[in-house]
Amino acid sequence: MDSRDGFTKGDKVKRVGEGPWEFPQDGVVQGWLTYEYGPTEWYCCVTWGGRYIGQFEASQLEHVDQSK
Repeated sequence: MDSRDGFTKGDKVKRVGEGPWEFPQDGVVQGWLTYEYGPTEWYCCVTWGGRYIGQFEASQLEHVDQSK
């Protein structure tokens, strides 16, 4: 699924909170997937700095302000 909970594939995002983070702060949504063992539980797949992949809930992400 490309879109869910306000986040769509290609959206630029950052993590909510202060960190410290082990991945770069800039991320791009790759889409939404379900867990094999929990097909009703969705997670957002995000790549950080173009290299690192993470799985997040919508509440853990926010859109990057692209107006700057």
